[in-house]
Amino acid sequence: MYKILKDIDFIIFDLDGVFYREDENILGTKEIIDYLDLKNIQYCFFTNNSNYKTKRYKEKLLKGSVDVDENKIFTTTKLIEHYLFENSAKDIYVLGSTQLQETLYSKYKKNSISPEFIVIGMDNNITLKDISNTINLIKNNTQIIAANPDKLIPLKDRFELECGVINSIISEFTNKEIKIIGKPNSYGYETILNKFKKEKEKTMMIGDTYDTDILGAINSNINPAWIKTGNDLPKFVVKKDFMIFDSLIDLKEKLEKAKRD
Repeated sequence: MYKILKDIDFIIFDLDGVFYREDENILGTKEIIDYLDLKNIQYCFFTNNSNYKTKRYKEKLLKGSVDVDENKIFTTTKLIEHYLFENSAKDIYVLGSTQLQETLYSKYKKNSISPEFIVIGMDNNITLKDISNTINLIKNNTQIIAANPDKLIPLKDRFELECGVINSIISEFTNKEIKIIGKPNSYGYETILNKFKKEKEKTMMIGDTYDTDILGAINSNINPAWIKTGNDLPKFVVKKDFMIFDSLIDLKEKLEKAKRD
C-alpha cells in the first residue's frame, strides 16, 4: 500500500491532532514541511473549524516552526464563502461565530426575515433561542449550508459540542437537507484540488479523525492516511483500507524511502 507514496505530489493535512494538540506542538512539524519544500511536494491544510480566521492557524503553525502562506490554509469559513460565490448568493443569515458572521456579512447582505441561504457554524455562545429564531426563518426555498457535521470536538481532558448538534436540531424540525461544506463531504476536497490543479490519484489526506478526514478522502477518491498523534480509530474500522503513520516523522521517513525506491 505504501508504494503509492512514490507518486504522491500533493498532501492535504488536517491541523488539530496532526500539527498540534490544542496549544501543544506535535513532534516533526518542521521536519515534514522542510522535506516537502525540499522535494517540491505541494501541500495545504484543511480544518473543519469555522470559528477562527486563517491568520490564527498561521500563528499556531509558527509556534511549531512552520511558516506557511495563508492561501495554503483552508477553513470551512473560506469554503462557505466560495460556495456562496459559486451559487450567486445575494442575501444570507448566519448562525455561528462572530468571525464567521463578520466574514460573510462583509460580502453578502444580512437577511433576518427570509434569507436565500442560512449558514450554520458553531459558537459556544449560541443559545436555544438563537436556534429557534433561525428555524423560524426557514422557508420552502431556503437553502441551508453547514460548516461541518461534527457533534463533538475532543479536547485534552473534555469534549465540546460542535456544529453537528445544531444541524441535527434544525434538520429534525424542518425536514430539510443541509449541505455540509467541510469534511467528510467532498466539496472542500474538490475545491482544494481545483485550486491547486492536482490529480486525485497523486493526492493524499493526512488526518487523525476517521469520521471526517479518512471518510472525506474516501468519499473524494483521494488516498487516505491516518496518523496516530490525535484521535483513536473506531473499533469497527478495517485498518488495511488506508495508510497509517505513527507520526509526522514516520510519514517523512516513509516518503523518503518511497521516493528513493
